[in-house]
Amino acid sequence: MVKLWLRPPGLAVSPCAVVALIILAFVVPYLLPTGDNSTGTPAEDLMGKHGRFLDVDGVSMYVEERNPESPRETVVFLHGFGCSTFSWRYNVPFFAEQGYRTIGLDMKGFGLSHKDAESDYSHPAQAGLVAEVLARLGVDRAYLVGHSMGSSVMFHFVHMYPEKVLGLISVAGALNLDQRPALPAALLHIGLLRRAGEFFLTHYISKERVRGILDSAYHKDMVTAEVLDGYYDRVVTGRWAGSLLAMTRDMHKNTISFDLEDITVPTMILWGEHDAWIDRANIDRWSGSIPDAEFHLMPGTGHFPMEEDPQLFNETVLSFLQSRN
Repeated sequence: MVKLWLRPPGLAVSPCAVVALIILAFVVPYLLPTGDNSTGTPAEDLMGKHGRFLDVDGVSMYVEERNPESPRETVVFLHGFGCSTFSWRYNVPFFAEQGYRTIGLDMKGFGLSHKDAESDYSHPAQAGLVAEVLARLGVDRAYLVGHSMGSSVMFHFVHMYPEKVLGLISVAGALNLDQRPALPAALLHIGLLRRAGEFFLTHYISKERVRGILDSAYHKDMVTAEVLDGYYDRVVTGRWAGSLLAMTRDMHKNTISFDLEDITVPTMILWGEHDAWIDRANIDRWSGSIPDAEFHLMPGTGHFPMEEDPQLFNETVLSFLQSRN
């Protein structure tokens, strides 16, 4: 009889035990029920007045567009991680009222846009999707406003498509300058590990946990029931857990490996003085590399200055745009 041995030495494991372990490791994760985080809120109830869906090579992208016929410049708003067009609710209407053509979109894996566990969620891939959306909307050049993770997507965009960019506005920019190892995240390609991750996420992520995350991001007391619903309801749509795991899997591709000194378009950098997520040292590490970039401190705000002090934010960005006209 063939015997398999595990530590400690001398302890024999029967073939039946080995089969049981295999079933436990490779079958049970698929039998565990994932949590039900769905709010049951129909997508149409979460859509804005100016929202619609675009099919980009089979990927459904949620877009909110105002003043499509405006002769003025186009301003594109790119949200941060775990966010959506909801983050710009105090800003997009303001710039539309100034006559700008405004475009906000939920990037793939976020908000109401397509979510799956298979496709590429790296920031270069997200930048490519943004370019496709703008092409479908007939936008040749635009100003880009990127919050947190959206800044990373924005900088990949200008690296890939410099001819399409009029200027950049980075808000609490979260840029990864150090190469991350690919192997740990690559384990999420293994189906059973991905399934186990989905089981964990769907049981871990709750409305109260989202409240705690938002509380840590804002400096001001901002988490009303409306704000909490606005974020939570847009997180738990579609295959959200699988898409979050896929983003983790693809994080090693997000490194800013290109030279920021090559950016030649006007650039403004905004940072909240009480940002508990992205500290000033992190901003200083890369902001000085961009030629002639303007830096603006947003007093009394945390990681979401565009929500915490929308009037100052809007006026600061408007001044930047007007100075370039």
